[in-house]
Amino acid sequence: MTQQLVSFGTIATLIIGVTIAAIYLRYMWGALARAVRTRDDVDSGVDRYQHSLVGALIAVFGSALAITALGFGPALLYLGPALALLSAVAVARCLRSEYADQ
Repeated sequence: MTQQLVSFGTIATLIIGVTIAAIYLRYMWGALARAVRTRDDVDSGVDRYQHSLVGALIAVFGSALAITALGFGPALLYLGPALALLSAVAVARCLRSEYADQ
């Protein structure tokens, strides 16, 4: 019997998580740099994130489902980390739109 330190799912989650974190930090840095550079500019007053409450509600509902899903089988244990990674991707997408508008 071979002894495995971590499962394949854990390794895949770590690799995907590190990749998402690197992309997230890149876009966060770009958005912050733009915010500092344009802090004295007049705001256009357009709210591009008017549907952000819907996204937050979906995230809360998805989290509740992920917690509930643990009772249906051990394979669903990875649903929670998958939702966390998808949330980071959603925020990175918003940061990318701020970064790309430069």
